[in-house]
Amino acid sequence: METKRIFIAIKIANTNQIRKIFRQVQVELKDEWIKWVDIKGLHITLCFLGTTDIRKIPLIKNRLRELVRNIPQFHIQLESLGAFPSNSKPRVLWLGVNSDEIIYNLHAEIVKQLKYIVEIGDVRFSPHVTLGRIKMGVKNPDWVNSILDSYANWEDESFAVEEIVLMESILNQSGPVYKVLDKFELKF
Repeated sequence: METKRIFIAIKIANTNQIRKIFRQVQVELKDEWIKWVDIKGLHITLCFLGTTDIRKIPLIKNRLRELVRNIPQFHIQLESLGAFPSNSKPRVLWLGVNSDEIIYNLHAEIVKQLKYIVEIGDVRFSPHVTLGRIKMGVKNPDWVNSILDSYANWEDESFAVEEIVLMESILNQSGPVYKVLDKFELKF
């Protein structure tokens, strides 16, 4: 059985503001063991489907096409810098997402529509854009925490979400490479 590691996402355009905060944080945390994501691949994961039989991908695409017919375009805003599970014990550095309920409803509807096609694991949803991952802990937790706190009030301009994408994540030594498999325009 041939498989692909796939997920549904909102791609993030690299605005000057996003590039600027990304570079600043990389410089400020250059002495930490952080594996930074490729800025060209920034996205908000709406639903991670994982390793999926390629024969199911056409069914997934059809369901997504039907789903987006009823979902209007909406606006989101990236804001603040934080970490999972917490700023004091960071494992994932992220930019937060400010949006109304529509992004949560979109996530719930995707799960509802696809759970009969593929097994969907953890469905908790906390919209964010991953900037980097920390595997071995940080050298200076107080410094990292202070940097995260210093960006607590950062925000980008809001932007329209006009489409969602089905993406493949190809894992390699330098990190994941993301490939868009299909795009689905939201209702105008």
